[in-house]
Amino acid sequence: MRLPIAFVSSTLVLLSALRVSAHIGPGFAMPESRDVVHHHLRSRGTNGRLMLRAAPSSESQESSEQDPSQECKPYGLKSSSALGKVYPKAGQIADIVSGDDTGATLFKEILDSGIIPGNVQVKKGTQGNMGIDQGQSDSYDDSDPDCWWTATGCTSPKHKQLSHDLDSCPEPNTWGLSFDDGPNCSHNAFYDFLQKEKLRATLFYIGTNVIDWPLQAQRGLTDGHDICVHTWSHHYTTTLSTSQVFSELYYTMRIIKDVIGVTPRCWRPPYGDVDDRVRAIATALGLRTIVWDHDTDDWNIVPGGKQSTAKIESNYQKIIDAGKNGSTADKGIMVLTHELTNQTMDMFMNEYSKVKAAYKNLVPISACMNASSPYVEDQPTYSNFADFTSGKVDAQGLPQPDAIKINVNSKLNITSEKDQKSAGGFSSASAKKSKTQGDSSSSSPDSQASAAPNSNKSSDKEDGNSASFTPIHVLSISMTAALVSFASWAL
Repeated sequence: MRLPIAFVSSTLVLLSALRVSAHIGPGFAMPESRDVVHHHLRSRGTNGRLMLRAAPSSESQESSEQDPSQECKPYGLKSSSALGKVYPKAGQIADIVSGDDTGATLFKEILDSGIIPGNVQVKKGTQGNMGIDQGQSDSYDDSDPDCWWTATGCTSPKHKQLSHDLDSCPEPNTWGLSFDDGPNCSHNAFYDFLQKEKLRATLFYIGTNVIDWPLQAQRGLTDGHDICVHTWSHHYTTTLSTSQVFSELYYTMRIIKDVIGVTPRCWRPPYGDVDDRVRAIATALGLRTIVWDHDTDDWNIVPGGKQSTAKIESNYQKIIDAGKNGSTADKGIMVLTHELTNQTMDMFMNEYSKVKAAYKNLVPISACMNASSPYVEDQPTYSNFADFTSGKVDAQGLPQPDAIKINVNSKLNITSEKDQKSAGGFSSASAKKSKTQGDSSSSSPDSQASAAPNSNKSSDKEDGNSASFTPIHVLSISMTAALVSFASWAL
């Protein structure tokens, strides 16, 4: 099977050039502004380094800052040094940290359980696992034995014990609202907007960003959004070893627990890159795989990306038109949007009035799926679809903004996704039960499962219809923050 992947060689320049580029997919370039650097690189020191500004005294103090240049000045908390010692290096592919006996034991238990299929091979990556090797895609079996989303859009696993991926909202005329790649250091104006409009979203947080911007991460929860995993370092997961996939998920779960206080039951693979081996590891960690069926391609917006603002607006418009022309009359959609840069956040705010006019409901994925208990912990709980759309948008049992205490090495209580039975979770078994707890008219979250893989394929065109399936993205990371990180270490 041949995928339309254009590879551009990555060039590592000396710090005077301040740039590393890695291109995969249809030849796009990721933004290079300071807004996206934290996406992979720690822009402040931990491990006892002198920070560039005094730490805010609380999450509420940090959330009140409206100057992005101040929001994104690195800060350190008392716990920063301790956190830095027990986690993988930020921005680098995670593996089991030396001395982490708990993680090593859990990994061995997963290996011994037999849930990971032995016939799914690690895919060959390029550009430091930021892309898929062309030869790998050429030789991949047309029957799609691995249910490899990047190649075929497959969302219904071929191996046993694995739930199908969530990729659309079962509720008609509904836009499933989610934002990837947070927490963004400069997101206060954006989060303020969501609060003002009474919007709640599912936020897919990167572990590196949580450890870098802990107070910004805490705000995601205290504002009433639900938090999911987006891996530690945002690489193509099918190209990673089994221990690396485990670590990318496990340490992100742990840092979310340590910093925010909850244990997620959901994750989204970067670039949507997932197969049955990766799904099995996520399942063993209690995580349901969530992808999407409509893509704004907002991550590629100028000035750092290659698509004009008008092009991204056009992508939005195609999805908006789907809400107007009856395409979502039977089933809603999940839309890929990003907290990645100021431009991606501004784009959603600018497009919101049109989205609101086209779709009857804008709800987080937890509400789409009636996942009223999206965490292992009993609290907080979230509204099911019927309650949310009736105006009860506030989660119950949320901590007060300044009440969350960072707890290094919190204990994770993990129940395999396939074994989660209590009502209201993201798993197949638990989510089905939630229907009886809410409005009986609400669709079961698994009632829309498809027996066949997604029929959409990656487009050969660089400027294709972004509102459809776009499985392989591109990532180019500016190294501008390398000096910021270096300076924060050296000062």
